Amino acid sequence: MITVNLDKKLDFADDIFPKAWVFYRLRSDSAVLYTGYCARLSAKMRQFMAQTQDDPLISELISKSKYLDYEVQDSALAALARYKINLQHEAPEYQFRIHPFRYYVYLALDAYRFPFISIQETTNDDWQYLGPWRSHFFLVDTIDSLCRILKLPYCETGTYPCYKLDEGLCRGWCMNLVEAPQKPAEVHEAKAAEAPASEHSLEKLETLLKETFMHPNNGIYEMVQKEREAYFEDLEFAKADLLDDELWLLGKYRDWLNFLFVAKNLEYSDATYEIRGGQLISATYEGKNYHFTSDNPPYRENEALALPLNKVDEMKVIYDYIREQINAR
Repeated sequence: MITVNLDKKLDFADDIFPKAWVFYRLRSDSAVLYTGYCARLSAKMRQFMAQTQDDPLISELISKSKYLDYEVQDSALAALARYKINLQHEAPEYQFRIHPFRYYVYLALDAYRFPFISIQETTNDDWQYLGPWRSHFFLVDTIDSLCRILKLPYCETGTYPCYKLDEGLCRGWCMNLVEAPQKPAEVHEAKAAEAPASEHSLEKLETLLKETFMHPNNGIYEMVQKEREAYFEDLEFAKADLLDDELWLLGKYRDWLNFLFVAKNLEYSDATYEIRGGQLISATYEGKNYHFTSDNPPYRENEALALPLNKVDEMKVIYDYIREQINAR
């Protein structure tokens, strides 16, 4: 374990710490205050420092921390295991008061309820949930991009219809709600059957929302890519460049959606690790075997692509590790 004396004037430049997965601890003279694992310790510390401006709890943690201990690991899964093992021996004061997932959000879809597409912090209602996503801003930009491409409703006001219908940015899906007031959630299946078979019916919207946001291989990325290639071939480089950011968003969204599809069912076992249900349940460290509890809540049908907030980071580490093992064969 390497120890750094925390001078609050440190700028935590990228060359201060190794560019590798690490297990780390923040501590005072007398006790460990907080532990974690990450791939870029410098960036993590800069994030902590920035959050001291707005988060009193993190500000308190940093003000009490005199030392940063870290230990380089050979993989993300090794860092995760080291972190979980350490928590069996220590109970840091701030460990369960500061949640890395506190800003994570879910995408919520409901073709029969205004505003049709929303961003929510929990899965407590009866929308169709996907996520969570680690960045609210990323999700906002992705929704905006997909809705602009397909003229899906992305309502930014609390009333409908809005200016987007007048400007041709939306196909006026909300007009179905004007004609037929919203029905209770418990009759969703019935209302789908009742919906008119018109081009812009709510039944059609339900199909489009699922195809757009819940199917990784829906062809939208390829469609935008072809448009970019056409601009490039026509020497319209400025227009082609504008689509690069859009392709990045769509690619990242597709990658995360692929992860959500399989995360709950990930299984893996070797001489060091055992994984079930997308969670690490045992690991061998320094010749000793450690067992960990798993969190397997009952999922409702509308949570098929929704993961627990407190487990999504662990599941993503495991997903990436298993993919690496498969690709290395």
